[in-house]
Amino acid sequence: MARLLLLDGNSLAYRAFFALPTDMATAAGQVTNAVFGFTSMLIYVVKEHEPDGVIVAFDRPEPTFRHGMVDDYKAGREA
Repeated sequence: MARLLLLDGNSLAYRAFFALPTDMATAAGQVTNAVFGFTSMLIYVVKEHEPDGVIVAFDRPEPTFRHGMVDDYKAGREA
């Protein structure tokens, strides 16, 4: 059976952004710490677990079916 690695993309990106200094940027000033951190963590986890495949899921910005099912889903938190 194939081993799949399922990752919460929003969580990884959030963690990467706040874990690394914001002075990591392109020559034009675009901050790249989240991209670098996300990629570094992804490579580490893939090497550590050696899955047959990787799936990275991200939250959608608009409400989903969960918001219709539970009135206080995410309770005002950003997605």
